[in-house]
Amino acid sequence: MTELFKTALRGAACLTFMASATLALPGTPWKRAELFATCSGRLAAMAAHQQAMDQPAWAATLDRRDSFDMLLEATLPDAIAHGVPQGEAKRWRATGWSEIAVLLADSSYSFDEGRAQRARAALQARIGDCQAVLLGG
Repeated sequence: MTELFKTALRGAACLTFMASATLALPGTPWKRAELFATCSGRLAAMAAHQQAMDQPAWAATLDRRDSFDMLLEATLPDAIAHGVPQGEAKRWRATGWSEIAVLLADSSYSFDEGRAQRARAALQARIGDCQAVLLGG
């Protein structure tokens, strides 16, 4: 085997391992665009909360949001070609933002400790799902 072939094989094996370790991406352009837009909204809401609470993680959260915006921008033309309406990405972003805003409110202000704990667990799961999409997230 040539050295170039061995290097390519190692790279392919590494990518296969990394891809299996992350959340599987949807198979259709429409669903990929929805995922990217929803995660963009989720991370934007989380960054706004972190910044308001003087948490230093807000800048890194905004960087991840920017990554999802870039992925959305790359996939949206194909999704539109497959029938997604023009303004749908804004609605998906708003949905992501809203779900995080509601969970943040419940986790911080609910008088029911069980509800607050469930909201914190849901926050961690939803943000974690988005972070798992990005390699190294």
